[in-house]
Amino acid sequence: MSPLPIVLLVMAASGQAGSVDYSADLIEVVGDGHHRTIPCEGRAVEVAGVNHVLTFTGECASLEVVGSNNQVTVQLAPEAPLSVAGSRHTVRWRSSAPPRVSVEGVNNRVERLRD
Repeated sequence: MSPLPIVLLVMAASGQAGSVDYSADLIEVVGDGHHRTIPCEGRAVEVAGVNHVLTFTGECASLEVVGSNNQVTVQLAPEAPLSVAGSRHTVRWRSSAPPRVSVEGVNNRVERLRD
């Protein structure tokens, strides 16, 4: 059996598929079912896929969420862009000044967390 099928079996068994990629300016979460806490460190965040439960610690430059049924908690830079598209997302944010919010789709919830 080649290594690739073994990797796919491990991913299926863990309940998550796809990737979490980091660069100096961007964090990308793609796929299905990632349950993580990720330090933002001033980077922009893009979340795509379904069934993620993500908490970003530290301040994020921006947040974009697309797909379905994702739950994201984030600390945003003041007046940062926050974009949500798709369905059944829940995004909870903190910031010293409200973000610039764009919401498209159905049954999405974007709410401010109080300290």
